[in-house]
Amino acid sequence: MISRTVLVTGGTGSVGESIVRAFSAKGYAVTFQYLSNEPKAKILSQDTRATPIRLDFLSDFDLPPGGFDIVVNNAGINITSCLSHEVSIESWERTMKVNLFTPFQIVRSLLPEMMRKGWGRIINISSIYGLRGVEWNLPYNSSKHGLSGLTKTVAKEYAQYGITCNEICPGAISSDLMNRIATREGEQLNQSADDYLSEVAAAIPAKRLAKPQEIASLAIYLASEEAGYINGASITVDGGLVA
Repeated sequence: MISRTVLVTGGTGSVGESIVRAFSAKGYAVTFQYLSNEPKAKILSQDTRATPIRLDFLSDFDLPPGGFDIVVNNAGINITSCLSHEVSIESWERTMKVNLFTPFQIVRSLLPEMMRKGWGRIINISSIYGLRGVEWNLPYNSSKHGLSGLTKTVAKEYAQYGITCNEICPGAISSDLMNRIATREGEQLNQSADDYLSEVAAAIPAKRLAKPQEIASLAIYLASEEAGYINGASITVDGGLVA
C-alpha cells in the first residue's frame, strides 16, 4: 500500500478513537486532534504510534505543515435541547463553529495540496440528522445539513483532481457523546439514561445502537483506492432507521 497520511479530528472520542486505531492498524501515518483529554490522547498515541495534536476549534488554529492525503472530520458537539426560539446565540455559534466552520477551514486548507498530488479523500462524519429534521436541536440539525452541502459541493468541484468527498451519516452510536445526550434528555423526560438509550434502541429496526468500529470500517473503505468512484455520497449507518 502506498503510504498515506491521515488527519482525524475528535480523536479521543469513542468514534474518533476507533477511526484512529483502524487507520493505524492498516499502516497509515495518522495524526489526530484532541481538545482536553490528555491522558487518553497519550494512551492512544502509545498504542498506535499516531501523532496527537491539541487544537481548540472554538479558537484560531493552524494545522501541521505539509498537508494530509486523507482527512476525517469527526469532531462535533451536540449541546442544545430546546425549541428553536429558545436557542441561545452562544449555542448556535459554538455548534456551527465546531460542526461546520471547522470542517470548511480544514478542507479549504488541504485541498490545494491534494490537487497538486492528484489524489485525496475527505470523509465527513455527519448524522442522519443531516438528512432529516429533528425537534429540539436546531443548531446541531442545521450544522449537519450544512456539512452535507459542503460534502456534495466539494465532491462535484474536485472529482476531476482525483479527490473524493463523502459523508458518513450514523444514527445513534454507542459512544461517550450518546451517553451525554442520554443523560441530558433523560433528565428532561424524568427517566434514567439507560432507559432513554433502551427506548432509542427499540425504535431502530436492528434493535441496537451502532458500534464505533462500524463507523471506522466504513471510513477505511471510503479512504481506499477501491472507493475512488464513490463521491458525494451520504451513507447512513443506522440499522435501517431511515430506510
